[in-house]
Amino acid sequence: MRMSGPSGKNPPESGLLPLLVTMMVTAGMFFCSAGLCRSEDSMMADSPVQFPEKGALPARFPPDVPVRQFPAEDGYYLFESPPRSPAQIRAIQAGMPTVGIGIVPSDWAMLPETQKKLTRGQDVHILGLGDSIVNDTFRSGWVASLREEYPDARISSTVLVRGSGGCRHYLQDDRIQRYLVPMAPDLVFIGGISQQGDLESIRKTVEQIRMALPECEFILATGAFGTTDPRDQSAIEQCPYSGTSTYGRGLQQLAIEQGCAFLDMTTPWATAIRSSGVHPHRFYRDRVHANEFGEQILNLILMAFFRAD
Repeated sequence: MRMSGPSGKNPPESGLLPLLVTMMVTAGMFFCSAGLCRSEDSMMADSPVQFPEKGALPARFPPDVPVRQFPAEDGYYLFESPPRSPAQIRAIQAGMPTVGIGIVPSDWAMLPETQKKLTRGQDVHILGLGDSIVNDTFRSGWVASLREEYPDARISSTVLVRGSGGCRHYLQDDRIQRYLVPMAPDLVFIGGISQQGDLESIRKTVEQIRMALPECEFILATGAFGTTDPRDQSAIEQCPYSGTSTYGRGLQQLAIEQGCAFLDMTTPWATAIRSSGVHPHRFYRDRVHANEFGEQILNLILMAFFRAD
């Protein structure tokens, strides 16, 4: 699958974009790496939403904050975040179905420098690394919400993504050194649904970044959205990018071994959608990706993880 800019064309090499990079997915041709998505999507059987054959449903709330796009090779996107203002985030959350995400454990013990910088009003640069789901996570504007939670801290954010992007892609062709290291992040968020269960590539990515940036901290997160039906607990447990799958347990163990924070995003995402009382597709813009309401579920999860109290 291919990521494109707001117009469906490749974005310019640099400059200000009125919208974040969006995913344009052809429903009949979508392919999720390593069989992560089933060819038949059970949610479609009772879906009240008619998705376009190509692309996604129109945005209800186009991002309202221009962001800078940095040069990157074809198929890779490197840009600033957040693209939403706190006012727009509040408007989206006020209009979405009511959800409850349950308890989201915080892993502050693995983020001592990040916690210190946030609570002491210092500079914090967060970088998101992964696929279109990571793109959606940061398009939620959660970093803008984090700024409100820690108003004294100077928080900036950058996103490095590609369609179906996993750590194996960033290890190739010196991409970490070329794209990520010059951004000098303090905290790297690694997530999405496209890792293909490749824990070794995640390990190597963490190690390679640490060689160049010894003080950098990490959050290793499981996936959300995709075509797995969040109403089906057995499907969630078997989903290859889930927090309760073999991959999820392995990712948590890897986080412990590497001294990284771990975040199971799958469980609170599924909890939120089930709690809403509406069909999951009310939170989707196509058969795979979150719409603005779905993005705010990801915002709520991350803010629960980072909450000061």
